Amino acid sequence: MKNIIVVGYPKSGCTWATRLVAELVGCPVAGFWRLEKKEIAIEGENRVSDFRCYKSHHQLAELLLPADEIKKNVIYVLRDPRDIAISGAHHFTFRPYPRLARLFHGARRLKKIYQRALYPLVANQDYRLGRMTTALLEGCAEVHNWCRVSWQEHWQPYQEAGVPIVRYEDLLANPREEARRILHHLGIERTREEIATAVHNQSFERKKETLLQSGETGRAKFLRVGKSGQWREKLPADLQRRFSEALRAELAAWHYPA
Repeated sequence: MKNIIVVGYPKSGCTWATRLVAELVGCPVAGFWRLEKKEIAIEGENRVSDFRCYKSHHQLAELLLPADEIKKNVIYVLRDPRDIAISGAHHFTFRPYPRLARLFHGARRLKKIYQRALYPLVANQDYRLGRMTTALLEGCAEVHNWCRVSWQEHWQPYQEAGVPIVRYEDLLANPREEARRILHHLGIERTREEIATAVHNQSFERKKETLLQSGETGRAKFLRVGKSGQWREKLPADLQRRFSEALRAELAAWHYPA
């Protein structure tokens, strides 16, 4: 069995990219690499293939693969870190007062009160965006274990190891072209029609519609909006400056406006 691993910093679009790669290849999404956890990306269990596709947020050394397999079987998804900050602020749970949170998590009714009334006050949007910005620029395990290293520390080793890096923004803007690039790297041939069908099936609109129709509202919500450039309107000016000052060269190298 051949494994394909789609890696990226959390909230970089890995769930969508993993499903798209698996659909292009015609194989199942088997789960999260080397972890027995409930993985939202899993689908296509009925697909018969010599390949298995996995999602991952691991650092390079944590994949525990030889260098030749990393070059051949790993694909890295890169996203503008400012958009990751927006997405992460919506996704992760932040607890500036952990003792207070624990007091309200003893019973279901109290937990609901905390989540609906207190949490928006103690961890407002500006607070959450600030924490996500710190995680992306410096690393912060308190946000999440996968965020314990910075965005730059995460992708650089993959680039140095020769892993193909696919920008999330390019997948959104030119999915068929990026799909051909991914398939070429994996040594798999697909017709234009097959690529077009896979891209259509995994489009955000189509995927959300399918999940909602099947009653999987949780999985549909996980996809959120599937857009790029939201940081321009939703990220406060002081946080935009922090990213520009810390990552000016890196943003320019990846053709992100600094």
